[in-house]
Amino acid sequence: MSRRLVTFVISCFALFGALIPSPMAAADGLDVTRLTHSTSFPNSIGFSLSATADANIVDARLHYQVDRQGFAQVSNEVIIKITPAQEVSLSYSLNLRRVGGLPPGTTISYWWTLYNTDRREFTTKINTLTFDDERYQWQALEQGMVTLYWYSGSQSFAAELMATAQQALTKLENDTGAQLTEPVAIYIYDGAQALQGSMVFPQEWTGGVAFTNFNTIAIGIETSNLTWGKRAVVHELAHLVTNQMTSNPYNSIPTWLNEGLSMYAEGTLDAIYVVFYNQALDQKSLISVRSLSSPFSAFANVSYLSYAESYHIVKYLVDKYGQDKMLQLQDTFALGASPDGALTAVYGFDMDGLDAEWQKYAYSAAPDRTQSGVTWTPWLVALIVLVSGASVIIGVWLFYPKVVARNERAEK
Repeated sequence: MSRRLVTFVISCFALFGALIPSPMAAADGLDVTRLTHSTSFPNSIGFSLSATADANIVDARLHYQVDRQGFAQVSNEVIIKITPAQEVSLSYSLNLRRVGGLPPGTTISYWWTLYNTDRREFTTKINTLTFDDERYQWQALEQGMVTLYWYSGSQSFAAELMATAQQALTKLENDTGAQLTEPVAIYIYDGAQALQGSMVFPQEWTGGVAFTNFNTIAIGIETSNLTWGKRAVVHELAHLVTNQMTSNPYNSIPTWLNEGLSMYAEGTLDAIYVVFYNQALDQKSLISVRSLSSPFSAFANVSYLSYAESYHIVKYLVDKYGQDKMLQLQDTFALGASPDGALTAVYGFDMDGLDAEWQKYAYSAAPDRTQSGVTWTPWLVALIVLVSGASVIIGVWLFYPKVVARNERAEK
């Protein structure tokens, strides 16, 4: 950690530390008779307080602090409407649909501050709650720094997912030097619909999400869809590893590196990504590295290509320059370097230089590339048609019969 970053963190703790009371009971003159909370996952958290004072209570405030990764301790304060009285019963409902959702397992600390007519301050002790998804009976499996929670499926189902996670961590460390520095939690829901029911504003296509600031993953995996589920676990787990390795208060890493490391951790690309990547090679239409630094397109065909390119860019850097350089790149980002600055410091070229070098390699290798073993099943053809529009419809219509004919000749 750089000296500048250490100074920043110390300053933030000094600034916000004064806002957090020490764990103490209320002072003389105030009797707290009830201090409770309730949860309704994923939508709300309720806080309640009843107290009696020797003078009218005229001001009440709820403070809460969400445990998450960051570079400063941030406390939230809510001013509670109150009718001045010596005896008060107060409550507040935190509507997460308004302030943003939280993943299961989030820890929240809270306390109350009351003032009487003399402006005397009374602060309650700090209470802690865990925001669990209590709609399900969770089981837990722990290995190393990973804890996996699930409620549907057998012990062997969970064990296979855990084994996949451990293999992914080993691959990431061996190939890129990246490794977990803090424990992580993986919540396995019984399919996408159940997962989306655990989120306040899910997208209809959401199948898995990494809450990087909470070191938590939530994925919807039906027991009948284990193959996809294992890839999803690897992808999202790699996001947590990457975030832990590169997190800093100054800059974010480029999207191509973040997604590329996760795609690389999964292993060989799925057929749909290979199709769009090969099409871009044939049409000389690869997206530039600099363009891939921003969030990917919402258009499915461009998105598939963006993920595929990110995989190949990371693979190129690892294969040509080795694990040490990739680890050094992540360490440089952790110090707050910009994408161009980090690449220049480690490899001697910026994003434009990387783009020129990598695209030259990609196009030169294109004639000899393996066709990925793509099997042109009806579902794959239909998927490409759905996401790509008329240009690919025509391409498949022209190309598919030739593939079939070539395969038939080979079989003869």
